[in-house]
Amino acid sequence: MTATDPGTIPRERRERIVVAAAFVALAALLVALALAWRIPMMLWDHLDLVPIYERYLRGTLGAADFFRIHGGHLHAGAYAVLLPTTALSHGRTWLDVLASALFLLGYAAVVVAMASRLRRARAIGVPTMLLFVLLALTPGHLANLQWGWQVAVFVCLAGAASAIALLSAAAFTPLRACAALACAAVAFASFAIGFAAFPVGAVLIASRKDLAVRARWAWAGLWIAVALAAGLALQRDGATTRDVATIALYALDFLGAGIARYATDLAPWLGALGLAGGVVAAWTLRERGAALPWIGLFLFGAASALLTAYGRAGDYGAEQAFVTRYVSFSSVFWIGALGLFALAAQATRWRAGVVRGIVAAVAVLATFEAVHLAKKAATVAARAQATAETIRRTYPDVPPDVLAAIYFDEPGIARERLQRLHAWGFAPFDR
Repeated sequence: MTATDPGTIPRERRERIVVAAAFVALAALLVALALAWRIPMMLWDHLDLVPIYERYLRGTLGAADFFRIHGGHLHAGAYAVLLPTTALSHGRTWLDVLASALFLLGYAAVVVAMASRLRRARAIGVPTMLLFVLLALTPGHLANLQWGWQVAVFVCLAGAASAIALLSAAAFTPLRACAALACAAVAFASFAIGFAAFPVGAVLIASRKDLAVRARWAWAGLWIAVALAAGLALQRDGATTRDVATIALYALDFLGAGIARYATDLAPWLGALGLAGGVVAAWTLRERGAALPWIGLFLFGAASALLTAYGRAGDYGAEQAFVTRYVSFSSVFWIGALGLFALAAQATRWRAGVVRGIVAAVAVLATFEAVHLAKKAATVAARAQATAETIRRTYPDVPPDVLAAIYFDEPGIARERLQRLHAWGFAPFDR
């Protein structure tokens, strides 16, 4: 059969099938692993949903409860998901996992749609497309995906990516700008890192050459004003340091952990290289509208690192940047950087061989990362399942050390919240 035979599948269609199959297979694997390794009951921060859910049942849940700062985050977007999933599943966490997976797939679909435009423009090949799929659906998400409470992370990612996609569309319209602002607001109302979507959005609008200068700055000014208001809403006291060196190291650790969390000595150097290369590529491509979505993702990932460093480095030190849950955000940085590298290689005199080497290196590192973080997720699941079984078996005389472990060394509060779970017949008392 030749290329002209009617039964031959065109090459471009074959490539699309390969990419789609990889997306579906990796998504299915992530969901299956997250369900198998899910945290089987409300633990840790998730126990803070208990009093909120109780007021929800009584019909006394007010805006003050919904929009209260929790651990430095607004979680209103997450509560809007968790309250109905908790009610529908009767306190079983599998539905929380599926809800998180739905938002993760929305985020990944936006990223892959952006990458598809690079492929159609012949800026990347199929192997790089598959790398974008791997980074968008990295098993690094399992640390968040297996814990129902972290639906906030995926609402944030979906909102931020949608805002960036809308603001970097081929044509700017007021409707798209307003929709993007709504998506950014949802991201911010779910997880504090979503704040980064506002300044990033302002940069993307200010960078558009198809807008008149006055309109450009008027829209960018609106986004900056919203960012200032959001920053005031999240402002807190208690950070123990503003040491620039500690914040910088934390941020570089955070970024490098997106592809090399398992190599803590190497990670900050990778973060620095990715940051420097991305900045050079973004500056090189500053006149090209096709670069806007990748500049947006790159800046969002970098801003996520700085925001987290500013809020956490003083209290916990730079090593805290290697918390596995942060990979969901640091991987966004590498997605943006790869898009910028690919466009720079096509549009300038950047050596294509160098870019191919970068892509290959990131692919190898990200593959090791996937295996490493999947093992971490399995370990966390085993410990959580053992804890849930101990609670179920020993209740109401749950050992004090277990009570302290499940709620931040506050056994009294843990005991009270377990009493509510038991009264409602929620996990782990649902057998």
